[in-house]
Order: sequence, then C-alpha cells, then structure tokens
Amino acid sequence: MLHSQKLSRIFFLGLAASVAFGQDGLKMGDPGCDVTLQDREFANRKFFQLCHSFDLREPLWVGYVLTKADLDGPASRPAGFQTDKLLKHAGAKDRDYVGSGFSRGHMAPAEDFSRSKEAIKTTFVLSNVVPQVQSVNGGRWAQLELMVRNLVRQTGKAYIFTGPIFENDEVETIGDDAVGIPTHTFKVILAVGPGDMKKMYAVIMPNEDSVKDTVNSFTTTVRTVEDKTGFDFFSALDKEEQDRLETTKELFPDSLTRKKAKPAKNKR
Repeated sequence: MLHSQKLSRIFFLGLAASVAFGQDGLKMGDPGCDVTLQDREFANRKFFQLCHSFDLREPLWVGYVLTKADLDGPASRPAGFQTDKLLKHAGAKDRDYVGSGFSRGHMAPAEDFSRSKEAIKTTFVLSNVVPQVQSVNGGRWAQLELMVRNLVRQTGKAYIFTGPIFENDEVETIGDDAVGIPTHTFKVILAVGPGDMKKMYAVIMPNEDSVKDTVNSFTTTVRTVEDKTGFDFFSALDKEEQDRLETTKELFPDSLTRKKAKPAKNKR
C-alpha cells in the first residue's frame, strides 16, 4: 500500500559536508554524508560504503570500487534480504516491501560481489536497496549494471556510486516504516584504465513502468547528478580534471550493450 510523506529535509539541495574515511571505494573522493543533519548515518560494510537516511529508511548513496579481478566469481545469490542490524538508527524491514508492488532494488548489485559468499551476502541488507519498479529493476537497470561490469572488463577498474533521487517535495512511501519511493535512481562511474585513462559515465533513470528506451537515452553528466543530489563525487581528482570529466556526457560504447542482462532474481 502506498503512502506519502513530506520530506523533512530536502537533502538533494546544497552541497553535503565531506567526511574523510579513506576506504578504497572513496579513494577518488568522498561524496559526503552530513551526519549533523541527524537523519544521516555513514556506514562501512567492508565491501562498500553508504550514506543512510533514517527519514527515508534507505541509502542516499552506496559507493565501491570494482576491478576486473572481482568479476565472474563462483558465489551465488542468497535466498533473501536482511535488516541491517549494524545501523545505529532503524532502517527498512523486509515486511515493508512485502505486497508493496515494488522490488528491492540493489544499489550495490549482487553480481558485482560474486567473488565470495561473504561479499555477495553483504549486498542483501536492506540498507543497500530502494523501492524500484520491477520492470526497471529487471529491465534497463539490470542492463545498465551488466554494461558497467563489461566496462570494467575492458578498463580494469571503476569507482561507482548509486542512489535514489526524489524530485517531489512529497514522497510516496511503502510499509509501516515509510520507506521512500524514489522518482529516479542514479549511477555515476569513474572508469580508470591503462596509462591513467579516465572517463566518467552518469545515468539518471526514471523509476516507472514507462522506461523502454535504451540505457544511453538516460545518460547525463556527473555534474547534473551532483546538482540533483547535493553530493560531490570524485572530489579527490585535480579540480581541472574533475570539472572536465564531470561536465562531459559520455555514452556507453555499443560493445557493452549487445549482451542482454538476465532478469534479476530474489527481488520480491
């Protein structure tokens, strides 16, 4: 059943304060998680980091580094999702999603962590998911995730941040814990290749059944994502290089789009 609530804080306006932690996923810059706003909590989950919102019961961003060596591991997906008991403040519960009509949309995808049972299991905490329309979750969004893995197979490494966007002041919610339903989800990628080659990719995808166009139809610039979320991605780069990369709209090469993504499992 859908509900709605007013956003108590418009977190996607204004630059969030940076918090230095130094994990590998934040090596190219910490987007910030302004814990002074009280509804936010930074969480380190060993294989990825996230900024969690108590008000929305979901992550505002999830970040990690992905290398070619991490891909195509033997670990299979666990059976279900768990409440993140390591959060200091309450998060979503599985019952919030049951019967809601929305999938549990991974921000850090399970397939990116197939290197070990421990790694893939950590992605099945509810602090790593947002309510996502299933046709998006198992369709173009799943294809985007596959394309990013194919990109890493070509370049060798990528720094990735993913999260929700809320374009309306009044946010629809699901469940007794009022988990916020994003209007869009974003993904920003800094691909690093041989010879210190760097390219940035960014996608903002609507969270609605009407998503039929190609992934490249939803590409944008990292700077646009920053404007909509208030977070500062890849700030460890030289300012001139950061500005150049973040204002360039990169399309995913055709070679990454040819293989179809398999429908996601264990989403409901």
